[in-house]
Amino acid sequence: MIEETPNVSYEIRVSAGRSGSDPNQPDWEVAELENGVVIDNADIYDNLTYAEAQQIAGMWTKKKEEAEGAAE
Repeated sequence: MIEETPNVSYEIRVSAGRSGSDPNQPDWEVAELENGVVIDNADIYDNLTYAEAQQIAGMWTKKKEEAEGAAE
């Protein structure tokens, strides 16, 4: 049986109960999604400004691409 590799992506979103109206407020979170779904709540980083969330998502994306490149 061949196990399919999950499609991992990162989503920047407004944390539950927050307005998200000010990018400088810690209203944002970054979630790691596998096939479009959060598998582990430990993979959600919250209390971030929008800029911090972008930085983390970018860093995770770069690490993922580096790991995929090394696996080929």
